[in-house]
Amino acid sequence: MKKWIIIIGSIIVVLIVIGVLHDAGYLNFKWTTLSMIFAALAGPYTFMKNIFFNSNSVSSVEEILEKTKKGLLNDETHREEYDTEISKKEEQIKSLEKQIENLDTKLQNIETQSEIQREEVWNMNSEQLAAEFEKMYGNEKDE
Repeated sequence: MKKWIIIIGSIIVVLIVIGVLHDAGYLNFKWTTLSMIFAALAGPYTFMKNIFFNSNSVSSVEEILEKTKKGLLNDETHREEYDTEISKKEEQIKSLEKQIENLDTKLQNIETQSEIQREEVWNMNSEQLAAEFEKMYGNEKDE
């Protein structure tokens, strides 16, 4: 009889150890059959733990609901803050795009003027080039 008590006690200790290890997450294997065996062996421990230590009282459920409500309100305020920041950034982007468009048109105007002046200079004869040079830089012989 003493032998049976030792065997039953050791089985209970092994089941408790397996239950604690499974509950802590140490017995999660990639091989599903082995995981199912350990989960089945940890089942009695999990059942007893839930009976004695699980608090499914009304107050704990109400606390969870209250925390959830506060979290949702907090999320909503953060969402509003981020929405305002996003709208500000979008406005900045729009103004920068307008500035880029203005600079692009100015650049195009300058390029067209440069092309027109290049063609005018190309079409000038040497006398006209000398006259324009004197207009721009003056006559060095007189100085």
